[in-house]
Amino acid sequence: MKKTNKIIITTIVMSIVIWSCSKVEVGYLSDYIKYESPILYVDSGSDFTSVKLLPDGSTKPLTVELLEIRNKETGTIAEDLLTLRPLVQWTEAYSYETDTTLAQVQAKLKTIDVPAFEFNTINGEIRWNPNTREAEASEYEFDLKISNVRGEKTYPGIGQVVMQPFVPVTYVTGSRIQVRRVTPAATLYSYVEDLDALYDGTSAINTVTKISNESAPGVTVILKVVDKNGTPFNPKTGEVLPNWPGFNLPFYEETSVDTELTDEEFIFHFPVTPFPFYSWYNANNPFRYYHIPNGSIGEIDVDEYNPDDEYWLNFRTNLQINGPGTWEIKIMYPNVTHK
Repeated sequence: MKKTNKIIITTIVMSIVIWSCSKVEVGYLSDYIKYESPILYVDSGSDFTSVKLLPDGSTKPLTVELLEIRNKETGTIAEDLLTLRPLVQWTEAYSYETDTTLAQVQAKLKTIDVPAFEFNTINGEIRWNPNTREAEASEYEFDLKISNVRGEKTYPGIGQVVMQPFVPVTYVTGSRIQVRRVTPAATLYSYVEDLDALYDGTSAINTVTKISNESAPGVTVILKVVDKNGTPFNPKTGEVLPNWPGFNLPFYEETSVDTELTDEEFIFHFPVTPFPFYSWYNANNPFRYYHIPNGSIGEIDVDEYNPDDEYWLNFRTNLQINGPGTWEIKIMYPNVTHK
């Protein structure tokens, strides 16, 4: 019996000795690390930050390295996304109230050369920037190498990128024109253009046209208002005025620097896109408001028109220009003639 107990004790002791000499694995690195959304949809030309990697219980901290990003269709390295290009960035917050000159705005800007995205080596986030306008493919895929205290592993094809087409001009709702009688007050005509007509350029009242690449990386925006015959109203002599009478609404001059007025148009300048960049009104929306006073109006083709009454013409745009260059916004009243 004593011999049996001695054997058992010896076995236990030897097991402990063997266990204590064995190498203990430190940490854990999963084979199943992934993005919550393995397909990342990016709006070309915009700022966008992807989701983080899901570590699947892997020991932190992780070090994440982008091994390769490539055109999914051709398999070639995505040089269009990796090429360094100029990008304008803000160094301080912009204020439409105090930053009223080009020099004041430019003092808050810097230009750096960066690719279309920045990669976070800690959590795998990808921050896309407006240089994605230069993307040449619609789909990409990429590989990662991830390491921690346990070691490192390669994750081929862990993420895919789908580039949504760049939209140079976006709208919230259709642009609006109005014919208002002053006394007795009444809206005699009001029309909101269909969004599809704005996007395909067939709108009867509002068109937006890129004229050239001049002013890039900023924008020059020309606003022209014409009657049904194409005759322009003159901003320089007060034939087109900002705001709607009796309201306190935003207009383009508030987010323009060095605005010019000519006999036919407003010319707005801003050194960075989008335009309009900022609005103090209603959650930074792009709505802008103007009107034409009675003294500039000839005849109005509406049933209730009386030449002895006083009128004004209101219009509202709601667009945002996302691409750099020189653009023209044209508003046309199809039922009004210039005096």
